[in-house]
Amino acid sequence: MEENKNLNEESNAEENSVDESIPAVVADLTKDENVPVKEEPVQEEKVEETPLEKPDDVAGDYNGVQKALDNAYFYPIRYIPDNSVSIDDEIEKNRALFAAKIGKTKIVDVFSIVLMALAFIGVILVTFLNRGNEQTQWVTWLVLGIALAIIVFSFILSSVFNKKNARTTKEYLNDYEDIVNGYAISDLEIENPTLCVNATVNDKDIIQAHYFKLINRIDSRAVVEGKRYGNTFSMAEVSVIIPPVSFAQANKKPEDYLNLDGSKYVPELTTETITGTQELNSADMTLVDMDLSDELLDDKVRQKKEKEQAKAAANKQNETSNGLFGKFVSYGLSLDSEEAFILTYMGTSDATVLPDFLTGFKAVKAPGMRNDIVLYAVNPTKVAKFFDAEGVRIINDFIPNTVVQSMFISMNSYGTRIGMNLSDDIMRLPIKSISSTGAFTTYKEANDKAFRFIDYVAKKAGK
Repeated sequence: MEENKNLNEESNAEENSVDESIPAVVADLTKDENVPVKEEPVQEEKVEETPLEKPDDVAGDYNGVQKALDNAYFYPIRYIPDNSVSIDDEIEKNRALFAAKIGKTKIVDVFSIVLMALAFIGVILVTFLNRGNEQTQWVTWLVLGIALAIIVFSFILSSVFNKKNARTTKEYLNDYEDIVNGYAISDLEIENPTLCVNATVNDKDIIQAHYFKLINRIDSRAVVEGKRYGNTFSMAEVSVIIPPVSFAQANKKPEDYLNLDGSKYVPELTTETITGTQELNSADMTLVDMDLSDELLDDKVRQKKEKEQAKAAANKQNETSNGLFGKFVSYGLSLDSEEAFILTYMGTSDATVLPDFLTGFKAVKAPGMRNDIVLYAVNPTKVAKFFDAEGVRIINDFIPNTVVQSMFISMNSYGTRIGMNLSDDIMRLPIKSISSTGAFTTYKEANDKAFRFIDYVAKKAGK
């Protein structure tokens, strides 16, 4: 994706000064946090609804332009986890080496600026102090000549070191991606894994996830390729931009469900106490308690609180254009069309987008599956074998968190697709020392758990 993460603003001057030395060509993917409602899409990738040839069909017009790079060279992933050293220490060690190299470049930049400042001051002084004295005009011209030479030298010096800085930063990005991806797939038994930071995903792989009905733009980078149990394997950092949608709409669950036997799902009746009063869960009790406590506040405190809440509501973003911002996996394991399903793990509302390309799919309830997991299937009876007690136990083993904020697994006749919305702990190239530990381990565990369920499905499907 030409390493275009469009870095979020850094929180302090020190980090900003380092970021200025990093060329834009290796900046990190960044979420579009404030995309206007009337944003015109840069590029449109559209799947038109046409008569289905098969239940999970994605046939239609494709209007996007697949990005291709002639210099996309894949090299074997070098990193092999060392149990004696944590992944956080490996990342920090790599970052410290980069910081030391960049520090030398900053010294040269400061030196160039000082030289140009001295030349400028010299020109001003000689211009004013030597005014009107024709006999010493040669001094003025001499100083001007020296100043010009210093400025030209400073520009050349700065240009040379900026190019060196670009190479250093790109090497750092390559090393970072090698470590993170090598660690993430270390237990997946990938054969001959290779990596190319400049490569981009095949846009059709994302469309075939049967998840997004309309896509405005797909950006990607750091593609890993290999084989797993004879199936193709591809993983990359991806940003999928969709038309703006409100958080409420993006998180709106289906209203009607089917059971795994194909019958209509009927929600359980709300439990009642012996006295006939409806029981409230802990969350409801908390809301009631908060309302009661507000009544005890005096008018001034209450008015201040209301103003603060109104201000917070006005400043809070209520929509997103990020369909996916994180990792995307394309795996060659395919199912019959009638066995196709989409499994979505819902996280916080600002990090979750439920699928809207549901032509041919129905919402399904699997016994024992958590309420924050939504299942869609072409034929409930055909997928029932995947969502038995053991399958549901494996599914429930993953819970979205602050690192892996939401996730989906889509399996159909085109193959298997995994999409993870990840935090900046993974998606941002670390410039400063990592502030929180354990993020890379959390991401790897989510990856492993996703494939644990995929392997279970493969076993049940006889693949």
